[in-house]
Amino acid sequence: MLEPGHVAHSPRGTVVEVLENTPDRFRVRRTFPPGTGAGKSHYHLDGSERFTVIEGAAVGSVEGEDRLLAPGEVMEVPPGSPHVHPHPIDGRAVIEHEIFPRPDFVPIFFASYLTWLEEGRCDAQDEPTLAQVMAILRIAHGNTWVTGVPVVAQKGLAAIVGRVAAMRGLRPVVPSR
Repeated sequence: MLEPGHVAHSPRGTVVEVLENTPDRFRVRRTFPPGTGAGKSHYHLDGSERFTVIEGAAVGSVEGEDRLLAPGEVMEVPPGSPHVHPHPIDGRAVIEHEIFPRPDFVPIFFASYLTWLEEGRCDAQDEPTLAQVMAILRIAHGNTWVTGVPVVAQKGLAAIVGRVAAMRGLRPVVPSR
């Protein structure tokens, strides 16, 4: 599922294509239909991200500063920087998303996300739900956190909500190595 060339389609029209998956880098190209992709502010302690707008116009933020991006423009996110992933302003957008180096959390996150995306089980933005993220964090031990909530509280929440999600049949996808 995470091999380069794999393409996932959501019922809403989101398309995610895996472009690269190595220990040094994970890269996808996502096509956003209008009104999708607006996620929450968060930060990663274990890797950098780079977003390149290929088509359309997008808005994201780094350190609370909004960034309007046109085709060819890039938004860099260093480790520990609160950010919101770029998403369409109006209409459709195509954005490449790179994570480097690829933390161990990333394959479980994307295998789960792409599965749930294809099944139409993500939120109205075609983003993972809180329960899905907590279920992933519970087993993958990622170092990604929502901005503004103490990490210790999020770890406790991941343990509780992740366990409840598992009891309700929501299980992350763990790719074979």
